[in-house]
Amino acid sequence: MKRFALTAIGPDRPGIIAAVTKALFEHDCNIEDSSMTSIEDEFSIILIMSVPSGGDAARLEAGLRDIERSMGLSIHFKELGERAQEGPPGNYLITLHGADKAGIVYKTTELLARMEVNITDLETKVIGSPPVYLMLIEAYIPEDANISLLEEELSALERALGVTISIKPIEDAEVL
Repeated sequence: MKRFALTAIGPDRPGIIAAVTKALFEHDCNIEDSSMTSIEDEFSIILIMSVPSGGDAARLEAGLRDIERSMGLSIHFKELGERAQEGPPGNYLITLHGADKAGIVYKTTELLARMEVNITDLETKVIGSPPVYLMLIEAYIPEDANISLLEEELSALERALGVTISIKPIEDAEVL
């Protein structure tokens, strides 16, 4: 089996996922991992897939180019090497909410990187009226990490940014 990464972005409209996944289905591809979301008026897809040994990746790519033209998407398709050892799944959920201001994502992710926390997923949105900035981070924190120190650092950042930040093991987090 060969593995490929596919990204697509374009104006949000019904049928994007169906069109892309139909092409993958017709070429016997297996979607191994994916994220598909609408961000404002744009829709984006990023996925990792495998193509059977006898599969025709060139024909698949040609089919994707047809979808790219017909749906107004920008599609990037590239072959990957062998699967690396699977990284650890996120084991903590970090949430931040408050007034929107420049630097929230940078300052939060820089702190987490400095503390050797691996971000496995990050999503931001502005919701409600008055508008509230919301950031959800799924992260892997090694078992030997100093969680108390991380919590102290996040509390200092919370005060500096004037936002609310919480951190919980994923199994303790409530579904939003």
